[in-house]
Amino acid sequence: MQTAAGTEPPQLSIDEILAHPRFPEARVAMVREMLGLYEHDTFLNRLLLEVGRNLVFVVMMCLDARYDESDRDTWPTLGALTRAMAGFNLASPRRIADLVARLIKIGYLEQIRAVKDRRVRILRPTRRMIAQDQDWLRSHYAPLQVLFPRPGYARIMQRDHAFQRAQRLVSASFFPFAAQTMARHPIMMQFMIREGGVMIVIKLIELAGPDVDTRRKIVYSDIGARFGISRTQVRKLLQDAEKSGLVRLSQEGGRFVQLTPQLLEAFDRFIADTMVGHDLMYKLAQRGEAAASAMFDSVTKAPAMAG
Repeated sequence: MQTAAGTEPPQLSIDEILAHPRFPEARVAMVREMLGLYEHDTFLNRLLLEVGRNLVFVVMMCLDARYDESDRDTWPTLGALTRAMAGFNLASPRRIADLVARLIKIGYLEQIRAVKDRRVRILRPTRRMIAQDQDWLRSHYAPLQVLFPRPGYARIMQRDHAFQRAQRLVSASFFPFAAQTMARHPIMMQFMIREGGVMIVIKLIELAGPDVDTRRKIVYSDIGARFGISRTQVRKLLQDAEKSGLVRLSQEGGRFVQLTPQLLEAFDRFIADTMVGHDLMYKLAQRGEAAASAMFDSVTKAPAMAG
């Protein structure tokens, strides 16, 4: 798909991704990458794996990528972060401030005074936060790499820092696009707004097998411990999901759960939709780098003017 003006790179579609013969492998790749990052890491789960907190992290990386000290409008302050988050309607200003304070305390963010206005405090990601963002991006591009290995997404998969910033710079202009993507998937949002909820779904999908057998009965009694969530929280989440027809809980001791085709379809459409967005951001970042390189070459190779 391409825009009428031809200004955007060719774009994938959700249906194209879902129809790809290797889509089940792509799903396995994403599940594996996400579990590799967050399973048995209580700290990261509590810090990031609820959609409001995760968005603060991602939006902060995007704001930092467009930071230009000479342009006050680009300064990544707490106020700028709060304004950028307002379009998602997922975190109050107080909650954003609390999370920023925590990110500073644990060494993910630092505050520096603006050179041109010492009254203003600029937020900057530390190396630790940058590395975590590289891991996050890699986990979300892994399924695309499975489906489309040529030309592929090597710059993200290899944690190229320059391209990471190029991708985040592009993404900074697409916050409304991201908000619309989430709004299209209310079933997945039901899990994403819960602490660790999306990881519970991902773990259940892994336990259901590579083909995600919805007939398989899965023991869920120990899943919460993998993500720092109590059994009560897990049980309540699954009970709510059962009311929506997304899972079936067994009466055999209350320890077994089965996924339903409705949940699997919702999960697949959601990850396919996010893949569409990530593919577009990658292509636009490539185009931006190419344009910058061409401009640099035209300047450096221009003949000197006669004196």
